[in-house]
Amino acid sequence: MHEVVVLLAKRIDAMTTNRVKGYTSNSLYDAMKTTEKVKGRLLYYYPLEENGHTTNNDITAKEDTWIGWHNDSGFLTSLAGDLYVNDSTGELLDEQDVDSEAGLYVIDRSGKSIHVTIPPDCMAVQIGECLQILTGGVVVATPHCVRGPRAGWNPQSTIKVARISHPCFIDSKPTFPLSMPEGCSREDVSRAGSGMGKVPPLEDRWIEDGMTFGDFLQKSFDKYYDRKG
Repeated sequence: MHEVVVLLAKRIDAMTTNRVKGYTSNSLYDAMKTTEKVKGRLLYYYPLEENGHTTNNDITAKEDTWIGWHNDSGFLTSLAGDLYVNDSTGELLDEQDVDSEAGLYVIDRSGKSIHVTIPPDCMAVQIGECLQILTGGVVVATPHCVRGPRAGWNPQSTIKVARISHPCFIDSKPTFPLSMPEGCSREDVSRAGSGMGKVPPLEDRWIEDGMTFGDFLQKSFDKYYDRKG
């Protein structure tokens, strides 16, 4: 997963070099190739409630029931496909046992919400906010959420549906400076994003050009979790 992201970084460098005069060639590729900050996580999403679905239709009408809308604050996130299992037995579930609208959702540049499915032999890559900064908005962070099974999607089923996913977060070292290309403005970088209103504004967390990745992460945690009120 890291190796594929490194190859993608090289393509992002080439595209941004063609579009932004102040961009430094191969800067992302070099950072992603040499980084030791590669974190694979195996995530388990427990059933929303008894029988694999909640009885509250107001809740399950929303898309972000398993995990709320957010951007990855880092660089690039590679994703393997989802697995759905019976929480009680661990048995892998067939498609007919899982709500067809459950899973990963992303927002495109037009603000449209899209349900994403990843084939078993493929992987996806999500863009993090650091790339939006470094490329001057040429590529933008991917707002995303995870939707759980809807209430009453299958009244006959008693299966408690759980989800397993395996993201791999590929980032730089914490001291990496998040600087936009020469000639770009903070306003241009912030406006390039999509999903406005669903995630905390980038400019409220990336408070100055050149702030370190580590400081940006801390600001993002504070905004998302309201640690400082």
